[in-house]
Amino acid sequence: MQVTKKELEDSQVELTIEVSVEEVKPFVDEAAKRIGKEVSIKGFRKGKVPYDVLAQHIGEATIYEEAFNAVVEATYPKAIDQEKLEIVGRADIQTEKVAPGNPIIYKAIVPLMPKITLGDYKTKLKTKKGKKEVDEKKFQKTIDDLRKMKASEKLVNREAKEGDRVMIDFDVKIDKVSIEGGQGQNQGLILGEGRFIPGFEENITGMKKGEEKTFQTSFPKNYHKKNLQGKKADVDIKVHEVYEITLPEVTDEWAKELNFDTADELKSELKKNLVRELEQESQQEFENKIIEEMVEISEIAPIPPQLIKEETHKMLAELKNDIMQQGMKFEDYINHIDKTEVELMGEFKGQAEMRIKAAMIMREVAIAEDITIDAKEIQKEIDEMKAMYEAMPEMTAQLDSPEHRARLENAKIHHKTFEALEGYAKGEKKKTEKKD
Repeated sequence: MQVTKKELEDSQVELTIEVSVEEVKPFVDEAAKRIGKEVSIKGFRKGKVPYDVLAQHIGEATIYEEAFNAVVEATYPKAIDQEKLEIVGRADIQTEKVAPGNPIIYKAIVPLMPKITLGDYKTKLKTKKGKKEVDEKKFQKTIDDLRKMKASEKLVNREAKEGDRVMIDFDVKIDKVSIEGGQGQNQGLILGEGRFIPGFEENITGMKKGEEKTFQTSFPKNYHKKNLQGKKADVDIKVHEVYEITLPEVTDEWAKELNFDTADELKSELKKNLVRELEQESQQEFENKIIEEMVEISEIAPIPPQLIKEETHKMLAELKNDIMQQGMKFEDYINHIDKTEVELMGEFKGQAEMRIKAAMIMREVAIAEDITIDAKEIQKEIDEMKAMYEAMPEMTAQLDSPEHRARLENAKIHHKTFEALEGYAKGEKKKTEKKD
């Protein structure tokens, strides 16, 4: 095997890999066996067709094409080792020559780990982790959300007010033409939740059963559909029913329905959960700002385009999964925001590049700080989790998997790396202790 290397822009190299006829032969023979098991040739049993007969029947070039992927899989890693390249992501493989009786030649555009020079993070970091207090309004909203789960409602014959649920028909028009998706029949709406455009719910407030009304409002200038941003609209409304919603009082009896002994115990647990959420928010904001600082003070060579493309695809997959978890269809979502997948991925590009830079910089910091995780520490945590799920053998099997161990190790390295950076940001010069 001969390898020729050519430096490219954006942290890439081009490898031209030539695999000799002798090296190719075993792969061609294996390809012929695979094809021979699938092809029917008169006078021969499947899998027992001589090479020459098979080549004459399907064409020898077909056998070589079948062998090509196996040749690449076997020789590409060897070429990387031979050239001592630190790669990130998948290479772009381009066929140069695949012909019977000749060496197989292909090119690989290889994404390399960009060169990173860390800035002086030990003295230049300024970000401090903030602390958020439990907001009384947010606490009350959390309680109210629980109360709404157990709410009761009754049909009333009065003007609709905030907090009521109304059943309505509506038709939103621009220049006297109904807009796409701007109609609803006998649709429920809780007044005051702000789920519609400004002015919509306010105009329904005060209406009674059977009343009809036409009013004018405007779409927000930052509305998700660009063709509607800032546009004035006429809205036709008819109210069918008005329901008064009554929320349960926060009593010990109600708390028992939610598996708490008392209302005070319920409130205490809710506050603890809010505190945990706020701590997580503060930590995430701190990490984001630290990363921004690290990117600012560090020097990073250009990111390979293949890596950015892979990351944008990953981000799109994450978004699709989130949408699915919310019980929505992705096609409905992109129609709602009036964008295509291609447009979304274009918008993801900058964020994808930042995510890649952040991951690479944190990897370099972990190396510089000599942060490692003891295998015993990982095993202890796995054993504790297995004890929790001992009645679920399928779960314990997952906990023992190499993938789960790797996730745990990465999470712990991530945590310890940010602990070290936080120490430097606070002015604490103590370096992370070196592990044996």
